Amino acid sequence: MKYILAPILPVLVMLLATSCSSFSVMSDFDRNFNFNRPLTYQWVTPPVDESPDLLSANPLIRKRVQDAVSTELVSRGLMPAGLSRPDLLLVVRAYVNEKSFTRYDMHPFHHSFFYHGRIFRYSPGFSPFYEDPVTVYYEEGNLVVDMLDEKGTNLVWRGSARGYLKKYRTGESMQKDIDLAVSEIFADFPSPKHVAR
Repeated sequence: MKYILAPILPVLVMLLATSCSSFSVMSDFDRNFNFNRPLTYQWVTPPVDESPDLLSANPLIRKRVQDAVSTELVSRGLMPAGLSRPDLLLVVRAYVNEKSFTRYDMHPFHHSFFYHGRIFRYSPGFSPFYEDPVTVYYEEGNLVVDMLDEKGTNLVWRGSARGYLKKYRTGESMQKDIDLAVSEIFADFPSPKHVAR
């Protein structure tokens, strides 16, 4: 069956179909930056000298991610800057890497072929502990959200989520996973109690 969003799906999919902690998140912040005050933010695009990320080619998915991030920020008291000068500049990126791993499947009944004399011979075998190596290839997505100071020179917060890519048939099902990944990224966003440590 052809997927509706097939051209844009290798973008950011942080969850497996049987997810339960199927993606990993990380965040860190500059402890010298004062988060304990009213802050405003504004979205900016990555610098042109950077290698293009997948969201640059998929503006609809970029907007989905930005909307999810904005929801998290507003719930924490940050507001869009509008026409005023922002306190924070936000950049979002997404990347995909080809990955692989090898697993060993138990095959007690196995087969072997060998050349003996002038003919190939077949030999069935049985071993209760025989393991057959199987290499699995997959794609890993990485979503990165950066916060820069008002001058855009210093990174003051970074959050990321990494996990297996999954195909989606609808934008709504994709949005659910985007919302979940973004909420996990912001789970440890610096609040006054974090900054005070």
